[in-house]
Amino acid sequence: MSAQQPKKKRWPYVLGGIVLVLVAAGAIALWRLDAFLLDTARAEAAVYAQKLGRPIDIGALSTRLLPSVGVEVENVVVGAAPDEPAPLLEMKRLEVDVALWPVLTSKGKDIQVKNAEVKGLTLHLVQLADGTTNVSRVQEKLAEEQPAEPTPEEPAQDLSGVRVDRAALTDATLRLIDLSGGARRELAINHLDVEVKDLRAGKPLEVALHAAVLSEKQNFHLDLKTAPLPASLIPVPESVVLKSEPIDLTPLGPFLGPEVGLQAGTLQANWTADLGAAVPGGTGPTALKGGLQARGLRFAGAEGGKALDVVLDTDVTGDMLTGDLSLQKMLVELGPARLTGKGQVKGLLTPSPAVQDFELVGEKLDPALLAEYYPPLRKSVGNQVAGPIGFVVRGGGNQAEQALNVNVDLTPVRLRIPAQLTKEAGGTMKLTARLTGAAASGGALRFDAKTDMTGVDLRPGAILDKRPGQTFTLDTAGTYQPANGKAPLKVDLSRLALAVREYTMSGTASVALGGQGAKQTTTFALALKSPRLNADELLLKTEAPAEPSTPAPEAPEDPQRFNGMSGTVRLEIGALRMSEMDFSDLIAELRMENDLITVERFTTGVYGGTVSASGSSVRLGPPAAQRPFVVKAEAKGLEMEQALATRTPKKVLGGKFDGQMDLQGVGYEMSSLQERMAGAIQGNLAGGVFFGADLPAAVSGPLARALPFKSKELSSEGVTKLAEQLPFSLQIKDGVAQLSKPITWTRPEAAMSFAGGIRLDGTLDLAGTVNLEPALIKTLTLGKVTPPEALPLALKLTGKAWSPEVTGLDVKPAATALAKLAAAGAAKELLGSKGEAVGNIITGGTDAAKQAAQAEADKRKAELEAKARQEADAARKKAEDEAKKRLKGLLGR
Repeated sequence: MSAQQPKKKRWPYVLGGIVLVLVAAGAIALWRLDAFLLDTARAEAAVYAQKLGRPIDIGALSTRLLPSVGVEVENVVVGAAPDEPAPLLEMKRLEVDVALWPVLTSKGKDIQVKNAEVKGLTLHLVQLADGTTNVSRVQEKLAEEQPAEPTPEEPAQDLSGVRVDRAALTDATLRLIDLSGGARRELAINHLDVEVKDLRAGKPLEVALHAAVLSEKQNFHLDLKTAPLPASLIPVPESVVLKSEPIDLTPLGPFLGPEVGLQAGTLQANWTADLGAAVPGGTGPTALKGGLQARGLRFAGAEGGKALDVVLDTDVTGDMLTGDLSLQKMLVELGPARLTGKGQVKGLLTPSPAVQDFELVGEKLDPALLAEYYPPLRKSVGNQVAGPIGFVVRGGGNQAEQALNVNVDLTPVRLRIPAQLTKEAGGTMKLTARLTGAAASGGALRFDAKTDMTGVDLRPGAILDKRPGQTFTLDTAGTYQPANGKAPLKVDLSRLALAVREYTMSGTASVALGGQGAKQTTTFALALKSPRLNADELLLKTEAPAEPSTPAPEAPEDPQRFNGMSGTVRLEIGALRMSEMDFSDLIAELRMENDLITVERFTTGVYGGTVSASGSSVRLGPPAAQRPFVVKAEAKGLEMEQALATRTPKKVLGGKFDGQMDLQGVGYEMSSLQERMAGAIQGNLAGGVFFGADLPAAVSGPLARALPFKSKELSSEGVTKLAEQLPFSLQIKDGVAQLSKPITWTRPEAAMSFAGGIRLDGTLDLAGTVNLEPALIKTLTLGKVTPPEALPLALKLTGKAWSPEVTGLDVKPAATALAKLAAAGAAKELLGSKGEAVGNIITGGTDAAKQAAQAEADKRKAELEAKARQEADAARKKAEDEAKKRLKGLLGR
C-alpha cells in the first residue's frame, strides 16, 4: 500500500483568480472611464468650437490611476476658419502625471505634478489678405465672451501645496504664413523648447527657452531665474541671460503687422542681467553685462528710408542697499539719441558717499526726431512731445560732502499733454536735484530738488488757472527710503515750498507705501502754511456747456478704493478767499482712515465772527450722491447778513448769531439734502432784522383799509426789527427746519410770536400773531382810537424767505372792535356821562378780536402738528416698506 499523497493547497489559486478578476475589472473600468472622459472632452470642445468659429478635434485620451494619476491626450487640433490655409494649432501629445497618495491624504491640498509635457506642438500664425491674423480673430472671439465689467482684483492665492517637478514644451514649431502680399510666403521658428524644473514655494524657479529662429538649428537662447517663490507662486525675476546669434529680421516684418511696419533689420544679443534689488521684491546686488544690437531697422514711412540702429552695451554693477553704482560701460543708442555713462558712486545710502568721475548724459532725446526713423512713435506719443530733452547727472562736491547733481531741462521741448498741460518750445521747465547720501541713521537717501514750471500752461488740467509766464515753482528737501524687506518705501519732505502765481505755501510731507495687492497700505502726513490764498483766483472755473448734453455714463467707482489709506492733513492759512467767502486765521486738522475723513480741529474767522467745526466727518467711498456726512459746528458773532448774501437773491436776515449745529445727511445735492438732512440748530440772534417784510405795516395796511372811518396806512420800513436777544431752537427732519417752540419778541410798535418752520430751499411755513400796540393803533386811526391794550392779528408767512407772502390774515374782528371803540369814543364826547355805557361794548369788542386772533393761531398750530404727524407716518411707512423689500430679497421670494 503506497504512502498517502500530500493534499494540494488551493488558496494560491483562489487568490490568483481574485487578483486576475480585479485586474480585469480595473482594466474594463479604466477603459470605460477613458471613453467617458473622451466623450466629455469632445462635447466641451464642440461648445468652444462653436464660440471660436473653427473645429476642435481630440484624437484620443487615456488615464491611469496607479502608481500615480496620469492623463495622456493625443492629436488635438484647433482647425482653420473657412478662408485660412492651415489649422490654428496642432498638438501631438500632452502628458500629465500627478502623485496620487499626497492628493488623497491632504484632501487635495498637496498637489505634486511629477511631469507635465507638451510634445510636437505646432502653431500656425497666418497673416491674411485683409491684414488680420488668425490669432487676432480668436482673441476677438474670446473678448466677446468676457464680462462687460472687469471683475475685482482677487487677493493672491496660497499655492504653497502645489509642486511641479518638471513642465516642458518639447520640439514645438511656430509656423508663419503670409498671404497679405498675394503670393504665399512661409517662415518657421523650429525646435522651440521650454523647460521648467522644480516649481514650488520656497525654491527659485528656472526657465530655459531655446529656439531655431528662421534657422535649422537653435540660435536663440533665454534663461530666466527667479528668487525663491512665495506661497502665491508669483515669480520675481532675479537673473536673465539672453543670447542670440545674428538673426535677419526682414522676413518677420509682415507678421509684426502694419502698425509696426518693419521692413528690414538684424538682431544679435549676448546680455546677462543679475537684477537683484533693482526689481520690486528682489534682493541683492545688480549687474548688467554685455548687450544687444538691432541694426539697420527700417520701417515703413521712415523719412528718406532712414535706418535705425538700436545698441545696448553695458558693464554696470550696483547695490541698492548701500547705494553703490559702477558704470564701467554704459551706452544706449536709439538712432541719433544717446545715453552714456561712466564713473562710480559708493555708499550713496550711507552717511558718507564717495563719487568718482561719475557722469550720465542724455543727448538728442527727441521723440519727434526718433519718429523720423520709427513712424509708429508719432501715434504712440500723439504729437505730445517734440524737442530735445536735456538730461545730465554728474558727481560733485568737496571732500566734506560729495553729491550727485541731476539736471533735466525741458525748456526747448514743446508739450501737448491732453487734459494736463501744454508748453511751447522756449517756455521754462526745469528740474534740478542734489543727492547727498543717507542721513546719519542710514538707509534713507537725502535729497533736495527744485522745479520751475513758469513756462507751462496748466489750464488744460481743469484745476489751476496758471498761464504761461506765471510763477510755478516747487522747492523740496528730504529723504527717500526704498522698500527693503518688511520696511515700506517711504519719502519724507522736511521742506516743501510751493509758489503759484503770487501765492506761496510751505510745510512738510511724508508718504509710506507698504504691502501688496488687496493688503497694500498708504500712510501720509501733510502740513502746510500760507499767509494768503485766493482759491477763487487759483482754481479754474469750469464753464457750463453751451447746449445741454447727456453725459457719457461713468464706470462706478470702487467703494473700497480708499482701503489701506491713513494719514493726517494740517492747514494754517492767514487769509483765504474761497467760494466768495473770506476766511481768516484758518486752522484745519483732518484725519483719514480708509474712506472716513474726520475733522479733528477746524477754526476760522468768517463773516465777522468765528466758526469751529471739530468733530465733523464724511465718507468718500460711496458715490457723491450717497456719501454720508456729519456736521458739528459752533459759531460766535456770525454776521447773518454777510453769511446769507451769496446764497439768497435778496437780503433775508441780519444780526449776530451765536449757536451750535449738529447735522447729518447724505449727498451734497439739494434734492438729497431736502429728503435726508436731519439734526438740530440752536442759538441766539442778537440785534436781528428780518429783511423780508415789515410785518406790523403788512398787517396794519389791510386793517386800515377795512375801517369804516378815515384812517392812515402806516409807511413801511421794509424790514422787521427783531428782539435784541432772540434765542431759538430748530429741529431738522426730512429737509425741514421746525421751530422747537414759538419765537416771541416785543418791539415798541408791536409784539410778535411765530411757530412753524422753513424748508432748506428757503420756503417759509410759519403761523403766528402780530399784536399792534395802542400807540400804533392811535396813529393808524388818526387819533380816533387808543385801545387799552395791544390788538392781536393772526397771519401766516409763506413763500420764499427773501420775498414772503402774508396770508390767512383776517382783519374783520379787529376792524369791528376798532369801529366800536371809535363809536364809543364819539358817543362819550357827544353824550358826556351818558356815554359811559358804551364802555361795555368796547371791552367786548376788544376781547372778541383777541379771541378771534387766538383761535386762528390755535387752528394753525393744530394744522402744523397734524401735518408733522402725517409726514412722520409717511416716513415710517416708507422705511417699513423698504425693510420689507430688503427682507424679501434676502429670502428670495
